[in-house]
Amino acid sequence: MKKITSFLILLLVTSFAFSQSDKKQQVQQDELIIVIPNDVKRDYDLFLAGRDPLKINHYGGLGSRRDVIEVVLIQQALALGGITDPIRFIVTSSHARIIKQVHAGKAVMSGNSIWYDLLNDRDLLYVSEEIIENGQFEAGLYTILENQKTLRATSLQDVRALTAVSSKAWIIDWQTLNAMEMSSLINTVKWTSMVKMVAKGRADFLLAPFQPSKDMSFTPEGIHLVPVQGLKIGLQGTRHFAVSKRHPKGKEVIKALDKGIKLMKEQGIVYKAYSDSGFFNEKVKNWKNII
Repeated sequence: MKKITSFLILLLVTSFAFSQSDKKQQVQQDELIIVIPNDVKRDYDLFLAGRDPLKINHYGGLGSRRDVIEVVLIQQALALGGITDPIRFIVTSSHARIIKQVHAGKAVMSGNSIWYDLLNDRDLLYVSEEIIENGQFEAGLYTILENQKTLRATSLQDVRALTAVSSKAWIIDWQTLNAMEMSSLINTVKWTSMVKMVAKGRADFLLAPFQPSKDMSFTPEGIHLVPVQGLKIGLQGTRHFAVSKRHPKGKEVIKALDKGIKLMKEQGIVYKAYSDSGFFNEKVKNWKNII
């Protein structure tokens, strides 16, 4: 009798263990993996501060910036489109690695928008509805307070004499800086490297969207950056999200994402989000567009 009882207990424990394992495996299979840069994930966690991203309706505050707000917007768009699967974020250090993960189907989509001109792998990618329309993307020339030479710039001629840093992988930024006929332009892969080069004086400025703070400054990697007053750059093109065709849920995700984006644009949510984050910034409306 004892042997039968022991066997039954062992059978129950084993069945429970397999049941829990099956449930865990099912959750992992149902997860939608979205890939974002390391620094965006850090600031996203700071901005979210434990809140439910689906319930956020004000998009300013600590950690807020365009990249961070887009991570919130895609979750809200997917929910509006009918996607209820749990979302898990994975991080990487460069745009190239993000695209590689999406191409391979290891991630269902990128968490940040990408210029349309970069999304030419249509055999591997679905391209979402535009989230940023043509002419809406304006950037500032950001530097450190100690770099007074850069902060005194008032024209394209002044800016040409400076050293800019960007990435060839950011094709629109790189093309824009080349069109400005910069005397010196440094290429590096990582955003963090760009920030550090400006901090150390190896580069005079980098391009960044205007920020929601009072003076439009921000502090990436612990380095305080401020915009050159009165000058801005207009980047031409539309921005979209990339969804993997190789991921088993890619087709479902792009359909839901497009539906959600359309609804949010109609309701003014997308414009509000970018405005709250400082990306659409009324303060620079009358600044000189140098290119």
